[in-house]
Amino acid sequence: MNDTSSLPTDEGPLLTLLVRCAAQLLPCDVACVVGSVEQDEQPVVLSHSKPVRLPPFAQLKEAMDASIDQLAAGNGVKAGQFSEKVGEFSAWVCKPLREKKDGSSPLLLCLNRSEKPFPSSALTRLASLSLPAVSGLRPPVPGSSGIADLMRYLDTRITSPGISTATPLALLRIDLARIGPINDSDGWPVSDALIGQAHDILHATAPDSCFTVHLGGGSFAVVVPLEQQNVEAANELATTIVTRMEAAHSRPENSFPLEPHIGWAAFPFDAPDTDTLIGFANAALAGIRGQRGGTRINRVAPEIGKVHAERVGLEGDLRHAIAEGHFRLNWLPVLETATEHVVAFEALVRWDRNGHGEVNPLVFLDCAESTGLIEDIDTWVLHHACQQATTWTQPLGLSINVSPSWLETERVAASIGSALEKSGLEPARLQIELSERSGFGRPDIARKELARIRAMGVRLVLDDFGTGFGALEKLTNYPFDQVKLDRVFIRRLGRDSRVETILRSTIYMIHALNMSCCAEGVETEEQLGFLDAHGCEEIQGYLIGRPSVQPPR
Repeated sequence: MNDTSSLPTDEGPLLTLLVRCAAQLLPCDVACVVGSVEQDEQPVVLSHSKPVRLPPFAQLKEAMDASIDQLAAGNGVKAGQFSEKVGEFSAWVCKPLREKKDGSSPLLLCLNRSEKPFPSSALTRLASLSLPAVSGLRPPVPGSSGIADLMRYLDTRITSPGISTATPLALLRIDLARIGPINDSDGWPVSDALIGQAHDILHATAPDSCFTVHLGGGSFAVVVPLEQQNVEAANELATTIVTRMEAAHSRPENSFPLEPHIGWAAFPFDAPDTDTLIGFANAALAGIRGQRGGTRINRVAPEIGKVHAERVGLEGDLRHAIAEGHFRLNWLPVLETATEHVVAFEALVRWDRNGHGEVNPLVFLDCAESTGLIEDIDTWVLHHACQQATTWTQPLGLSINVSPSWLETERVAASIGSALEKSGLEPARLQIELSERSGFGRPDIARKELARIRAMGVRLVLDDFGTGFGALEKLTNYPFDQVKLDRVFIRRLGRDSRVETILRSTIYMIHALNMSCCAEGVETEEQLGFLDAHGCEEIQGYLIGRPSVQPPR
């Protein structure tokens, strides 16, 4: 049932847009908004992404409450798997919308037929989706149509058999650098006014033959037909746009600069199809976005296009690997210097990319960080490493790397707890390593999440010490049990007296803070002797063993 009669007439289309966005973001089989969930046993479906007949809501709610593998994210997002199918559905995720004036609380509900749960990255995407009260949604900028219209227009111009490809075109991607900070500091009315001003300048500047579209926030796109294959016309238009937007700020009534940046690419000279053209224009924009005082216009260069294509291909293959679990673990031993016995193993994730062989972990983990996939990889490692550790004949320690970048989701502790519960591994055997090179997010949230982990009896390690930012700040703010000295210092032992002085002082400081010390990258007896003499409790490195695909016995 799709009944919007109880809504103001301008809310029905907004709810339709809302559920379509949610269905595409997750993605999911069905997304819908149901109303008055606290009041009605069978609430009205206010809008849906496709026609759907929901099971009785009381049955649905009871099944959601009893679901397995439940997860939670910010802004009230919850998800889980039904223990048994409810109707035709196996997995769910929901998010409450803000309370309306009449006291009702609509609910965004997304359902999947697949027996696989929604991945954690999907929850993060839904949590970040702006879902304000339906009575308070911001009006769109006049004339905006979005990325879908842009793609349809480009597909028509590039692939339609009725239009000659002899007429090339350029795609200008325009970004207003200051919209985000202005929105945070001065509010929506000010940023909306600037977006509207930029919108007017673009329409006044671009010729009638151009297609101009607002993509959301401070982002726009202009498609420029290149008559007589005059590629320079695109650069000339970009220059005019930047000049007029900068001139607008010079008028006294405009107190905020627009600060436009434009990245562009041309079909068929730079890109052969719609997706590549959009990707290359985005890559050209990314190359200059955020620069102040530098160039404002950038055409995609061949090397940028190549890197972007490789990055997109890597991300696609990585998503497939996550869905199929195509990773493996290598094991690096940890030696206790006092006894010269192996006391633990560190689990290192490895990926053999189809058609490419083994990928450098620094490359695919960096890709995972930048694309929001790192949580899924870390979760895979947690579950598989804990499970394997329970099969070892000796109760050795297990060390697992977790990216600090998802501490802010407040799901790290829950994921660790789930891995321990499902594997039966004793928490005292597990230690979690967090790299100093990565940001920990909001300190208050990070402290709470790390405290939850430590309360389980799991040890915390600050990894890569001395190579990142705010090392001493992290030592004083967060409850670490051990610090790992980075290999960049260890390799210079015996050759650089300054490094030796720094390491002596650092080891002393670590012990004074009631933490233990581990050194990475130990390759010689001389290095081991120095570290042992100054009280470094544990070491890793080729001196005692290389990472091995064979699990410990």
